[in-house]
Amino acid sequence: MIKRLKTQISQLPQKPGVYFMKNGKEEIIYIGKAINIRKRVQSHFVNGHSFAKFYPQVRSVDYITVRTEKDALVLENQLIKKHQPKYNVEWKDDKNYAYVVFTNEKYPRLIVTRQPKTFQKKESRGRTSENRGSTSDAVIIGPFVGGFELRKFLFDIRKLFPYRTCKNKLEKPCLYYDLGLCWAHGPEAKRHGLMLKGLQALLRLYNGEKVRTECYDISNTQGSLSVGSMVSFRGSRADKNMYRRFKIKTVTGSDDPRSVLEIVTRRLRHSEWPYPDLIVIDGGRSQLSKLKYLPIPTIALAKLNREKRTATIFSPYGKTGIPLSLFPVEIANTLLALRDESHRFAITYHRLRRTKELI
Repeated sequence: MIKRLKTQISQLPQKPGVYFMKNGKEEIIYIGKAINIRKRVQSHFVNGHSFAKFYPQVRSVDYITVRTEKDALVLENQLIKKHQPKYNVEWKDDKNYAYVVFTNEKYPRLIVTRQPKTFQKKESRGRTSENRGSTSDAVIIGPFVGGFELRKFLFDIRKLFPYRTCKNKLEKPCLYYDLGLCWAHGPEAKRHGLMLKGLQALLRLYNGEKVRTECYDISNTQGSLSVGSMVSFRGSRADKNMYRRFKIKTVTGSDDPRSVLEIVTRRLRHSEWPYPDLIVIDGGRSQLSKLKYLPIPTIALAKLNREKRTATIFSPYGKTGIPLSLFPVEIANTLLALRDESHRFAITYHRLRRTKELI
């Protein structure tokens, strides 16, 4: 390696980003991505590296820093498509990251694809007669880096959100409908759209988007001085300007399901507060049973062991719950943070009321 290039590499930033290897004509011959640009570029010049055959051509290295590893992945993909570097053999087949597409049919189908734009163009050409009724474009969520992890999550989450994948006519239910894993047929179809919005909110959360979620919890002492809390997150971050607390007014004694129904109903009357994409309840089936007809997608987080941070997730659309451990860490951590924060906020308010009662 020439001395000038070695010096240049030693001065590269130790940040996430994309790097460009250029030849003596200033042509980009290879593009890569890294969590740590300097360490990654240095690793390329180790003896025995699989791409060592073209390194004698490298005369300079340029870079663009980004905020996260995911941003680097997306930018790398875009730049490789744009510049078509000679030695990016891996991308010559136009390979892409995985996306989840919800078709623009009356009862959308879920499809995992690596070519979302091509698929969307196909969707725009028309729909079959039994599926007409939607005028919007296909909903596309992504990119997702781990295709295998994404498909596994979709397999597991179908028990909570029974989405459609079949091409059957709506009057001819598919096998998944018989298994309780598809809501596009029968009486459940009228709530199919609402159910899909909940699934889309979780996928956007998985994808690192700024989904608005709200979580509710109840706190009391043997049914007295009962209060409720509402906390709000944008993506994985708390939005404390949207925290709200409630005194329970219509429920006597310890009745968490009816208390949750009261505070959520009161909250939804406030149209001046931005509505969430997803509501999360700190509780289980009993709390969720009172909320199954809400106009906003809802799930419940039943704690098994708060110290070990385990839980079971329920939805009003599925027949059974699934362990939180089956969720990608990006979703699981946010849901646990929501639950813990709503619990803390509710207890704090309840203790304040108890203190005031004693004065």
